[in-house]
Amino acid sequence: MAEVLSAPEVLYSRFRIWFWAMLVGLNFLLHAPYFSLPPASVHVWRQSDTMAVARNFYEEDMNILRPRVNRRGATDGVTGMQFPAYEWLVAGAYSVFGFHEALPRLLNWLIYMAGVVAFYHLARQVSGAKHLGFVGAWCLAWSPEMYYHGINALPDILALTCSVAGLLWFVRWRETPRPSLLLLSLLAVTLGGLTKLQYLAVGFPIAVFVGRDALTRRYSAGQLGQLAAYAGLAVGLPLAWYTYALRLIETSGLTSFGLELRPAADLATGLKIIKRNLLSDWPELLLGYGSLGLLLLGLGRLVRRPPVAHPWFVPGLVWAAGLAAYYLIELHQMRGHTYYMLPLLPLLLLLAAWGAAWLQTSAGISVYLLISLLAIQPLWALARVNWGRWMQPPDVPTELFASASRIALSAAIPDSALCVVGPDYTGCVYLYFLHKKGFVFEDPALLTAPQLAAFQRQGARYLYTSDSTLIQQPTLLPYLGQEVRRVGSFRVLELRPVP
Repeated sequence: MAEVLSAPEVLYSRFRIWFWAMLVGLNFLLHAPYFSLPPASVHVWRQSDTMAVARNFYEEDMNILRPRVNRRGATDGVTGMQFPAYEWLVAGAYSVFGFHEALPRLLNWLIYMAGVVAFYHLARQVSGAKHLGFVGAWCLAWSPEMYYHGINALPDILALTCSVAGLLWFVRWRETPRPSLLLLSLLAVTLGGLTKLQYLAVGFPIAVFVGRDALTRRYSAGQLGQLAAYAGLAVGLPLAWYTYALRLIETSGLTSFGLELRPAADLATGLKIIKRNLLSDWPELLLGYGSLGLLLLGLGRLVRRPPVAHPWFVPGLVWAAGLAAYYLIELHQMRGHTYYMLPLLPLLLLLAAWGAAWLQTSAGISVYLLISLLAIQPLWALARVNWGRWMQPPDVPTELFASASRIALSAAIPDSALCVVGPDYTGCVYLYFLHKKGFVFEDPALLTAPQLAAFQRQGARYLYTSDSTLIQQPTLLPYLGQEVRRVGSFRVLELRPVP
C-alpha cells in the first residue's frame, strides 16, 4: 500500500524541491560566466600554485605522495605541502577530459555544493527543525568567501566539506550506531585534516560527545575500541603527513608552501587584525551582512537565555574554544587571508540559525526581517564578488591572462627548457601561466649578474621578463643573447653563458 503523506509533509516536500532548485540553480548561473577563467583576482598566487601541482601530477607523475611545483630550479620539483587530495582529483579530471581551465572550478563547485547539502543536514540535526536546515544551507551557500572560493582552485573547500560531513555522520552514528556511518565519519574527518590541519577542529565537539557518552556507559567495549581507533587515525594520519611534508621541504629546499604556525608579531598588531576581522572581514566576506544580522541575534539570544540543557551546548562551547585557539595561533594569516577563517563558519552559521529560529517564532515584522536578511545574502555576494572581483582587472598581466598572447609566449620555447622569469612577486603566477619551470626573481633588483650566472650553471636557458629596463643593465648584457619573442611588455631572450 502506498504511503499517504500528511498535508504539512506534502508542503515541506514541495518546498524542499523548490528550495534546492533555486539555491543550486541560481548559484550555478551566477558562477557560470567565470568557470572558464584561468586563475584570477584575489589570491591568484594560491590558485596558480594549486593548479600547477595538479597539472604536474597530470603531466609528470600521478604519485600523490610526490607533489611537484614549477618554481623548482634544476630539481624535480617535489616538495611538501598540505595533502594534495584536491590537486590529485583535478589531475584525474585532466586525465579523463584533457586539460581545461574550467575543470578545477567545476570540480570545486561540486564539492562546495556537497558541503552546503551536508551543512543543511547538520543544521537540521542540531536544531531539530527542518526549516533551520534551509537557513543554514542558504547562509553557507552565499557566504561571500565561500561563494568566491567555491569555484577557485583552493583545497580549503574540500577540507570544509569533509569536516562538516564527518561531523554529520558522527552525529548520525550516535543515533544509529552502524559501523558504516562511523567509517564514513572517520574517512571524512581524516581527509579534512589531511587537506588542511585546522579542520580537525570538528574533533572538539566529537570528543565532548564521546566523553559524555562514555561516562553514561552508552558504549559497548567494541564501540569504545572503534572510537579509540577513530581518534588515533583521524589525528595521527594528518600529523604523520605533515611530518613527512616538512621533511620533503627540508630535503628539496623548495618553500612554495609554508607549513608553520603564524601568530601575530605583537599584541598591538594582533589587536589591529582582530579589529579589522570583526569590523570588515566578517561582515563583508566571511558571513555577509544578512548572516551577520542573524548571528548577532543568535548571540544575543545565547547570552540572554543560554540553552544549557541543549545536548549541543557544551560541545558547542568546547568547539568555540578550540576555534578561538586556532584563530589566535594563526592570527598573522587572518590579516589578509579570509579563507583561513572558513573553519569558523559552520559554528557561526549554527548560531545564525539560532537567531533565525527566534525571528521565525516571533510575531509581526520579525518574519519579514528574517526573509529580508536571507534575501540580502545572494545580492551581497553578487556585488562583493562578481562585481568586486571577477569583473575587475584579474591581478595577472594582460599578456598572460589573454589566451592568444599567453599561448604565443608559452610556445616561444620548448616546455622542457628551464627558464628564469620575473619580476614576479608571487613566485608562481608567471611560471604557471607560461607553462614553464625553473627560477623566479621577485624584484628586478634581485636579478644580479652573479645570480643570473648561478641560474645558468644550474641549467637555465631562457629569460622571460616584463621589465624592459632589466635587459638594458650593463652588468646583465653579457649574459643576454638573441630575443626569441616579444609580446606586449614581455620579452623572451636566450641566455648566453659567460665564463
